[in-house]
Amino acid sequence: MQKSLSYRNSYHENLHRYAGLKRFFERWSADPDFKQDLIDNTTETLKKHAIPVTSDEIKYMIDERITEMPQPVQTMWEISKSKQDLIQSFYLSENLPRDRGMLAWRNRQIARQRFDLGPFFTDTNIHSSMTVELSQGCSVGCWFCALSPDSFKENYNYEDNHEEWLGLLDTMHSFLGDAMKSTFLYWATEPFDNPDYEKFCLDVYEECGVFPPTTTAVAHKDTERIRRFIELSADHGCWLNRFSLTSLGIMSKVHKAFSAEELAEVECLALNMNTSFAYGNAGNFRKKALERPEILSQQDDKLRKAPWHRFNPDYAGSEEYANGSICCVTGFLINAVSKKVQLISPTTASDEWPLGYIIFAEAIYENAAALEMILEAWSVQYFKEELQDNDILRFHPWLGVSVLQDRIEIKGRFNQKEIIEKSTNPSLYDLVKHITETPARLADIRQHAAVHLSIPPQVSDLLINELYKKGFFYGC
Repeated sequence: MQKSLSYRNSYHENLHRYAGLKRFFERWSADPDFKQDLIDNTTETLKKHAIPVTSDEIKYMIDERITEMPQPVQTMWEISKSKQDLIQSFYLSENLPRDRGMLAWRNRQIARQRFDLGPFFTDTNIHSSMTVELSQGCSVGCWFCALSPDSFKENYNYEDNHEEWLGLLDTMHSFLGDAMKSTFLYWATEPFDNPDYEKFCLDVYEECGVFPPTTTAVAHKDTERIRRFIELSADHGCWLNRFSLTSLGIMSKVHKAFSAEELAEVECLALNMNTSFAYGNAGNFRKKALERPEILSQQDDKLRKAPWHRFNPDYAGSEEYANGSICCVTGFLINAVSKKVQLISPTTASDEWPLGYIIFAEAIYENAAALEMILEAWSVQYFKEELQDNDILRFHPWLGVSVLQDRIEIKGRFNQKEIIEKSTNPSLYDLVKHITETPARLADIRQHAAVHLSIPPQVSDLLINELYKKGFFYGC
């Protein structure tokens, strides 16, 4: 088996080449006073924050007379674009589920997300096929956490559960195939709560050839362990790690403890309140925002200043908050401690799905054999390429379905539209009109179409399944 990711190319080379500028922009995006400090004393401010760039390299950021986009800014934008190209290749094109039914289900969910969460979220999401929690609960307790974990309770012990763990990996790899390469090992948990986290990562690497990416909020605590982990993951071809920095003080500690070169391949995500990054409106943050709506308004203002939002008429013309989920899994969420497996996919957080993801199914497995049986059962119920007779068809409640005299418009949250013209597709127009009036089983809709609309069964099935593939139907 070929080990390690094969995309460690110009993206990673440029991260190292521009490590100083990368660190500069991390501070710039997080600290609203940083610009004035640079104006007052550029050299001392750069030294204070351990940013290894020269005054000339960043003068364009503080000199308002410079109006053209400087080359370093363009370079950082190109690095970001190359990262997205990597995601598109690795996660969305090459390492897909082996099971055709699961692949069809995954594609439906991604199609739905374009109408549900918008094109930017959908296109930049990795849509991982599996994540595994190695703890029960989280020790960090971020007030804004979109996944609302309980307090830390218990770890999954490596030595005691080694055989069971390898059985889990083998079972999931047999089912997922190359999609196993998208695995990571945390969710509503802090990965470094588990003292054997590194060993679990190495087992994933041995199983499928890819060292899983990691996001941690405790990089400032045991810096020597984190330093060893950065080296370990780089040695095994890991394409990305991330530090969640929840305050400017923590950012300063991390930048002081690690050189810019050491963190070249680590995204330092500024999550303090005044950062330009906007929180996901789910979980803990959503609860807080429901109590204090002005918090959400402040975050919405940040989003609307972002180029992808500001220059896209679909986003700019929508009143919806454009960060309604932080979920990046369209597949399996497994907690190794409780032995719970869930089938999930991102959605805009709501009273029904407050954590920003749909839970299609969940079960408790006792061992690898039981897990395999669960996968088989879910394959019948969810991982199918076409609708079955007893499937009830109704549109998602958040879709705007407007039945007009000459057309039907299906509108998403961010002005994404599907238009069905009556003149060009009268059969589909009549079918959709009927579904909006009377949600029913596919078999009943097929019969109604044949008797009352003169649409042959094979035609109605074909047309309805095209809507099914686009993710328009609730619960499918």
